[in-house]
Amino acid sequence: MRTGLSSSSVSRKPSLRWIMELGPMVASPAFDSNTIYAATITGRVFALQTYQRQILWHSTIGSPIVSSPLVHGDLLITATFDSWVKETAGFLGKNLVYALNGKTGEEVWNFEIDGDVFSSPCVAKDMIIIGSMNKVVFAIDISSGNKKWTFETQGEVWSSPSFNGDQIFVGSDDGFLYCLNLEGKLQWKTKLNGKVRSSSPCLSDEKKLIFIGTHNGGIYCLDQSDGSIRWDKQMTKPVLSSAAALKDAVFFASSDRKMYSFDCISGSKIWEFETADRIWSSPAVTEYSNVLFFGSLDSHIYGVDISTGSQTWKFPTMNIIDSSPCIASNMLFIGGRDGL
Repeated sequence: MRTGLSSSSVSRKPSLRWIMELGPMVASPAFDSNTIYAATITGRVFALQTYQRQILWHSTIGSPIVSSPLVHGDLLITATFDSWVKETAGFLGKNLVYALNGKTGEEVWNFEIDGDVFSSPCVAKDMIIIGSMNKVVFAIDISSGNKKWTFETQGEVWSSPSFNGDQIFVGSDDGFLYCLNLEGKLQWKTKLNGKVRSSSPCLSDEKKLIFIGTHNGGIYCLDQSDGSIRWDKQMTKPVLSSAAALKDAVFFASSDRKMYSFDCISGSKIWEFETADRIWSSPAVTEYSNVLFFGSLDSHIYGVDISTGSQTWKFPTMNIIDSSPCIASNMLFIGGRDGL
């Protein structure tokens, strides 16, 4: 549902536990059963044991990975963006969605896609839903890797799909937010004020709302049932990260260097927090710590109090942070362009 919400707790002022050099990262890490999975621009996937700080396995795919991996049962799903770095040694000239064995890293199946994949996979029942640069949303059988259906848009699909248990939501560069059923049939579509670039639909379960941003700086709250716009705001710069929602508040980052908190129902601004550069990292929030964590292109990771918008923590890194944090098992994991 792309809520950005973690059920885990983490300190309001985390202390550094370890650093491991894996390679530059845009994809966000994924956690399951004390194992953290990370994918790099250099086309490698790692499984790390979090407490022993050891590499359990790594798989060299070759093509750059900027799509965040997904853990589902014993499978790790990831996809390639082959033209991201054409100098990569394993440049294939094609893209694949991979299912790897989460325990061993061995390939279970792969599915070839014509376009690059920035969109991160989403599970919908027995399917993997993922968007591509060839303007298509794919549904892939999670067991076999066979195509179940496709849905064509009029623009590249950078946005990652979301699923509420019945319906699939995905944005496109054609400026529409789409709602599809499990058979891939259009339920509704709503025109927004510009490209839905890498912002993904954040779904509020209780209120049945959708929060999403656009490359033209639009921030939207829509109704899940019919796509009607409840409220919208206009920022001065693109909104490229995905929102996070907790209770009555929704949090949006913008390329204007600011993180914003809005009331879910009214859209009224609660607070704003400014960093020294653009924010492309999607925020992660933990209710128990009352803190929102995110990275900035100013090379820092921030913690901000979700009620007041005041800074609780700031951690320096050696390069931009556009990966999003993963909060799990009372720890915070995040990758950087510095390769750590």
